[in-house]
Amino acid sequence: MKTEITPGVIFGECLVDDFGTAQRLGGAPFNVAQHLHALGVASILVSRVGRDASGQRILQRMRDWGMPTHDVLEDDTLPTGRVRVIVDARQGHRFEILPHQAYDAISLPVKVTDRIPWLYHGSLAVREDGPSRTTWRQLRARADWRFVDINLRDPWWNPEILAEVMQDSSVLKCNVEELEQIMRTYDLPRTSTLREAMEAVARRFHVRAVLVTQGAAGAAYGDETHFYEAKAVPTTVRDTVGAGDAFAAGWIWGSFREDAVERRLQRAVELAAAVCALSGALPEQPDFYQRIVARWTKED
Repeated sequence: MKTEITPGVIFGECLVDDFGTAQRLGGAPFNVAQHLHALGVASILVSRVGRDASGQRILQRMRDWGMPTHDVLEDDTLPTGRVRVIVDARQGHRFEILPHQAYDAISLPVKVTDRIPWLYHGSLAVREDGPSRTTWRQLRARADWRFVDINLRDPWWNPEILAEVMQDSSVLKCNVEELEQIMRTYDLPRTSTLREAMEAVARRFHVRAVLVTQGAAGAAYGDETHFYEAKAVPTTVRDTVGAGDAFAAGWIWGSFREDAVERRLQRAVELAAAVCALSGALPEQPDFYQRIVARWTKED
């Protein structure tokens, strides 16, 4: 099933998740780009990889899936991004993110000169005061609609740039721990409910809508007048790497279809649960998506 949407821009990191015994392709923007492409939503991935074996794996994966690669540039000196993933039986997983990678030097594509109908980005690729941050600011200034998926990995963020990233976003997505961190960092008034916390963040940063993922507790959506919650979908969890990226893609897909908010939220949760049953953040075969979309289409 193809969703006829004017291609937008997905900006940020392409990298390799290093599990020690296995290396998986990843990076939230890369993951979201594959998910949306497989679900029928076209986009331009603006990123940078090294001229190395990992970079070639990423580019080949994109070619194999029919994704455009012309705006994923190769760097002659910096390596393709790599993140060490440490799986923890109690906490799920934690990350060791390496400094100064190719995705810290993303340049503005020559072809991206006009208005951008929609832009997806996170916060990791703007961690350095350098080319990627400059490119992100140029893209943000041209975007009509902006989905912001923050990724607070110490020490790779600071309050000043995070506030700029979140400010005036159309949709701000975070997990519940990140929501609490935002409340503490910006000294927002203490609240007694999740809804009140989401509303406080939305007011502080002039955000139109907030999405919060809560792992096994499901997810929530809030805007100026509405609040919805969705329960988690039971699944056999192999690891939770990339679950939030799948959630974001599911939500964006439903938004472009103009699904009701409750349905968008539930389907985003379903896609996240399906990814949790995989090893790594991405499925290896397109039939993963075909089965999901077939079920969703049948429900419509």
